[in-house]
Amino acid sequence: MNMKRRALLQYASLSPLLFSTDLFAHAKRAPVLLLVELNGGNDSLNSFIPLDYIEQYHQLRPELGLQDEDMLQLDQQFAMHPSLQPLHECWRTGELALIHGLGYANPNRSHFRAIDIWDTASDSDQYLDDGWLSSIISDRGAAEVKSIVFGRNARAFYGQNSRFIQLKTVKQFLNHAADIESVDAAVDNPALRLLLNTQNSVKGADSLLRRQLKGAGSLARFFPDNKFGKQLADITSLIRSDLGVPVYKIALSGFDTHKSQSGKHAQLLKQLAQGLEAFKGQLESSGHWSDVLVMTYSEFGRRAAQNGSGGTDHGTAATHMVMGGRVRGGHYGEHPDLTQLEKNDMRFTTDFRRMYQTVISDWWQNDKLLGKGYQTLGFIKS
Repeated sequence: MNMKRRALLQYASLSPLLFSTDLFAHAKRAPVLLLVELNGGNDSLNSFIPLDYIEQYHQLRPELGLQDEDMLQLDQQFAMHPSLQPLHECWRTGELALIHGLGYANPNRSHFRAIDIWDTASDSDQYLDDGWLSSIISDRGAAEVKSIVFGRNARAFYGQNSRFIQLKTVKQFLNHAADIESVDAAVDNPALRLLLNTQNSVKGADSLLRRQLKGAGSLARFFPDNKFGKQLADITSLIRSDLGVPVYKIALSGFDTHKSQSGKHAQLLKQLAQGLEAFKGQLESSGHWSDVLVMTYSEFGRRAAQNGSGGTDHGTAATHMVMGGRVRGGHYGEHPDLTQLEKNDMRFTTDFRRMYQTVISDWWQNDKLLGKGYQTLGFIKS
């Protein structure tokens, strides 16, 4: 076989199943979810400031807290970090929702265990094999591939029927696929047959992607010149190509801000906001914005009080964003009371699985339930 073995092995994990059809398909538009992982644990208390507790906020964060004049006011209840300013218009037009107090009982503060809880929608003491999306999206979309993960952590998609691709950039995928040739997979050895079918599927995906993306043209010039912006440009091109993939995932890393948080956090929020602003603009211009839902998540929030190093330590509850053309903007859930902390942490008020269940039930019109089922939050327009 005239191919690079490492390139094939990299994509041999596409699925535990043999593919009998193309990985992608030119399909009618269908609801798409973009998951944005804020890796490390975003400090949502400095991202979205609860004005009802402004006195307690300044007491908890005498140096780290934002000054009143630096906050970008959203309404009488909340202000946001000035680095998030590119998203202010999305808030004004009612296409951005803030889900407050997200968490779960008996929270875990380990990066590895906490993100596993969020990725599997489990209880704190429950260990699940499958990611929360693996069975939900197994029958969605016209493509064999059900999700494309850019960068780290595909845990939310692990499962027996999981079919996902994990890559760094589309260009890298196409470069690897160019070294692969179609072959006859009619062999007796099951393991070899799986590899050969995967090889043929990747080659077919390469051909379709090249055809579909050729008409879309490069979108990189519309996005910030950083890793997050470039990957969002790739995701935008794929969505605009109508490939029938129901979920995309991207991660922005660096939110574990134990020390010297102010400058680093501001820079990360700026990357997030500028990238999502460009993402929204390009999907609006192509008519796809109403078919896309963006949801942020993170392994945990940060402690309510600053630490002695100009940063914040691992916490519990947090506020997260949902945005899109069919989002019903506003506030959902209740922000934790900063006068009623528990072990210096904010008490969660909204189970994070209610946000997930809203996506499943209201975005995808799916009757599947997480666990015993969770009440939806209503941030999706019918």
